[in-house]
Parts: sequence; structure tokens; C-alpha cells
Amino acid sequence: MAKQDYQAPRRKEPGIIGNSFSVLVQFITWLVISLIVSIGIEWVGMAYYWTEQGSDHAKNVLAQDQSYLNAQLVDKTIPIKASIIGWTEIGVEWIGDMDWFEPDRNRMPDSSDGVLTNVIEWAKDLRIKYKEHLKASEYVSQTFVIRLGLIVFSLPIFILAILVGAVDGLIERDLRRWGGGRESSNVFTLAKGAITPLFVLACVVYISLPLSLNPVVIILPFAMLVGLSTRITFGSLKKYF
Repeated sequence: MAKQDYQAPRRKEPGIIGNSFSVLVQFITWLVISLIVSIGIEWVGMAYYWTEQGSDHAKNVLAQDQSYLNAQLVDKTIPIKASIIGWTEIGVEWIGDMDWFEPDRNRMPDSSDGVLTNVIEWAKDLRIKYKEHLKASEYVSQTFVIRLGLIVFSLPIFILAILVGAVDGLIERDLRRWGGGRESSNVFTLAKGAITPLFVLACVVYISLPLSLNPVVIILPFAMLVGLSTRITFGSLKKYF
């Protein structure tokens, strides 16, 4: 009796919900990483580049980004605009009310345990010593929330770029189909895989900037790259399915 070849069970591919959840988790992870990087950049700048300004540098960046957000939210009659500015204000106020950003605001509890008391006193002295760094972290975190709001307003630019790229790519595909042009699956795979990373990279770069720039300066070039990748993706689709 011949021995049957063992066939490993096929791994079930995740569906649309699974893929969407995975992309969302990765996006949130990159946002957290960009926040940590922006705080690190601000601390390095306080040590080497804007030593005289201290935490005022981050405070000025926060004020300038707030002005950009206010310029985008002049018309608050649109419900989505009112919701975004409301969420942004709540996030900024919540970060500003956190006690650990203000060493003088939070009084350490007394303790009769000598070891615990020494640890508490050491932590208190450390927080007072790096008070400027904690203030800078507060301003950077508030700037992070504001820039997230500005990124939300940039989504229509990316959507428009994707739509234009998709339409132009489909036209290019039809021309290639009827003209007998060549197709490459490698080009399709690379272009398709570059769309999401380009959007994430735009968010990371904009959030991590240690200075204030008009969002259009950062968002528009990346939106054009996303549109170009979309065009190549749809233009590289198979001529026949």
C-alpha cells in the first residue's frame, strides 16, 4: 500500500476586517513611534541647538501649529469640522492637565518607609531637575494632537490623489490592453505595496518635525507620490482576468 504524501493544511488568509484591523494597529504603532521620536528630537535640540530657548521652542511650535488648525477650522458650521476641533481641544486640555508634566503641581505623599521615602525624594528631585524637558514633552504631545487633526483634514487630498491615479491608471491599462503592451507583475506588486507606507511616512515625517511648517508643504508631495503609486498599480493590472 503506497504511503500517501502529507499535505499541510492551507493557512486561512485574513479577510477584509482582519486586514483593516492589522493596518489600523500598525498605523497607531507608527503614530506612537513618531511621538516618541519627536520628543527625543526636541530634547536633543534643547541640549545642542536651541539651548537658550529651552521649552519655549516647543511652545512656539505649538502656537504656530494651533494657528494652522484655526485657519482650517474657520467655518465650524460643518459638523465634521466642529467635531474635529472639539476632539482636538479635549486632547490638548487633557495633556495640559496631566500632573506628571508639572513637578511642582504634584505633591509627593509622605511615607514612613525609609527606602520608599528615598525613592520618592529621588524621583521628585529628578522631575524638578528636568522640569524644562517635561514641559517640552507636554508641548510636543499637544502639538502631536493638533497635527493629527491637521492630518485628518489632509485625507481628502490623499483620496483625490488616489481617485485621479486610479482613473488615469485604468485608462493606461486599457491603452496597453488594446495596444498589445507588456505587463509586469513585479511593478504591480511594488506599486501596490508602496501606497500605504507612503501615507504612513507622510504622517510620521510631519508629526516628527521639530519645527512648524504649513501642512501643505509636507502633505502635498506625499499625496502626489501616493497618486503616482496608485496610477502605476492600476495601470499594471492584468489585461485579462
